[in-house]
Amino acid sequence: MTASVSPRPLIRDLHAAVADLQAKPIQPATTRLVLLLSLLALGGIGYWLLPSWPLRLAAALLVALAETLLLIATHEACHGTLLGRRHLELVLAALISWPMAWPLFTYRLLHRLHHRWNGCDRRDPERVDLPRRAPWRQLVLAGGAGLIVHTLQAALVLQAQQPALRRALLIDAIGVLLVQGLILVLVVQHGQWLAYGLCWLVVERVAGAILQLRGAIEHWLLWQPQTHPLLTQLYCSRTVVVPGWLSPLLGGLPHHSVHHAFPAIPTDRLKQATQRVDAVLARHGYPPLPCCQGYKEALMLLG
Repeated sequence: MTASVSPRPLIRDLHAAVADLQAKPIQPATTRLVLLLSLLALGGIGYWLLPSWPLRLAAALLVALAETLLLIATHEACHGTLLGRRHLELVLAALISWPMAWPLFTYRLLHRLHHRWNGCDRRDPERVDLPRRAPWRQLVLAGGAGLIVHTLQAALVLQAQQPALRRALLIDAIGVLLVQGLILVLVVQHGQWLAYGLCWLVVERVAGAILQLRGAIEHWLLWQPQTHPLLTQLYCSRTVVVPGWLSPLLGGLPHHSVHHAFPAIPTDRLKQATQRVDAVLARHGYPPLPCCQGYKEALMLLG
């Protein structure tokens, strides 16, 4: 890497370049959330009311897509960048997560460690050891269930580093059991065990595969500590160039390098932040941020 002798001027300029972007969202994600929740409701109603199983399967896939994008939105809630109202967005995120048995509050604490340890500490709870050949197969097979199990295992291992994980695990356990219990009461009353199990399985497979692949793309083959923690976060995370309409649906995560370095920047400003950061890096003689031109190219990294 071509660089100046000391990174201090660079670090100063990077912070200055994005200082005005780290504030409450200019455009809170209200419209996106309403759209996704409407699609979720539409798919759910269709799944239970449509007469044929092919149509019901299509409705289940719509539920899976909406739930996947909503789960991505809960990542923003963990950073307080979804609505600019931290307590409200965490409550909403829990209501989105617990029906799929996703331990939101546990993940929120582990994600803080991920931002601190990415690229420099192998205890990183979101670091996944994958085979060098076709790692995507392992991720797709693991699905949502594998993601949940991995998160719970990391929480149990890292309680010494983050004692608040005990309380988070308890809250998530109570929340998941209560929500699942209420759902199962309705399922039993209407005798829909098979239908509910099939829908849950479709959502778990689809959401799990997308979330696992997305997470791997963001950091795959980029593990290399740099001369400053901020540079480690920038260069150990990957930017993916996507159409303007897609990035908000994915919570701005295609601009992952800048998100890792400056997690307080809301989704609607991450593209602008990426452009500014790349300009500062170039001015100081540093290479551009790791980048793929679209998810097709990014998936090719996973064999």
